[in-house]
This record gives sequence, structure tokens and C-alpha cells, in this order.
Amino acid sequence: MSVLKILGVAVVTGSMTTLTPLSPALQAQQTCFLQGANGQHVDLGYLCGDSKPSQPSAVPAGVFQVPIKRREAGIPVVEVTFNGKHTFEMMFDTGASGITITQKMAKTIGVKPERGGFSSTAGGTIPIEFGRVSTVKVGALVSKNLEVSINPALPDIGLLGQSFYGHYDITIKQKAIELRAR
Repeated sequence: MSVLKILGVAVVTGSMTTLTPLSPALQAQQTCFLQGANGQHVDLGYLCGDSKPSQPSAVPAGVFQVPIKRREAGIPVVEVTFNGKHTFEMMFDTGASGITITQKMAKTIGVKPERGGFSSTAGGTIPIEFGRVSTVKVGALVSKNLEVSINPALPDIGLLGQSFYGHYDITIKQKAIELRAR
């Protein structure tokens, strides 16, 4: 059996599809992926022979599973990778509107504060800062150029909120979170 690996970018306009070859430099760096309208990448490396599937074959097409490492106060904790190299455990917080990281995480990732603001929480209103990260990856899903808030009141774990997964339907199971694109 042979595997066909397309080293280009397919551009669909109307009823025509054009394949634009990638430069040799990009071919060396590029993995097999699908990019959604929001810039989110879905790893398809297993289809191109690059890697093993990122999810079991028993999961229906279009459904992505994120393993739950543990729970804190009943909230699932998952692994989140920033900028392709810094992985942290974060709470998958269905009540959070955005991604909130600790000051220590911001320093490790290299997030530069761009502006200040305030956050209203159950404990009151506190000053926070906002910055940007190049990528946020959870399981096989990747989003680019996302704003994060840096919250000095968070002791040691960040919150993954709606700005990352808000365009998915979410099912939280015992050992995994399933995300289905709407």
C-alpha cells in the first residue's frame, strides 16, 4: 500500500480547486492539518502517515477528544500547550469567557502585557493584564493569535475558557471531553 502526501495548499474558489505547492522550507516544517475559518488547525498527520491518530478510531468523525488528567473541585483539568512548546495543566472552565493564565505561566511563555483591565469574580473585582499568545493547542485542536488574561489572584493553575472552544458543542465525560464543531 502506498501513501500519497500532498505538499501544497489547496485553495477552493467557487467550483474550482487549485493546489499551490509549498516551498521546500515549508515542506520540511509543515505537518498535515486542516485549517478552519477561524484559523484553528486540526492535526491530520495520521492521514498523511506522519503520526498516530490523535484520537481512538471509535470516536466519530468530526469529534475531538481531550483526555481529562484529573479534576479540581469537580472541574476537569486538561493539558494545554502554548506557542508549541510550553505545556501546562489548566482547568476546562465552562464558566470562563476567555483564557486566564497565572503570572508564572505568563513569564514562562513570554507573554508581554498589552493592556490592563479588571476581572469580576465571585471574590470581587481585581486588576488584570491582557496579552497574546501565538498558538493554543488542546488535543488535536489549535487556535492562533489568542488573547489571554494574566490574573495575579490565580495561585498555580490557569483557566481554559470560551475563547478557545466556544464554537464547539461540548460533552464532558468521565475521562475525556468531547468537542464537536457546530
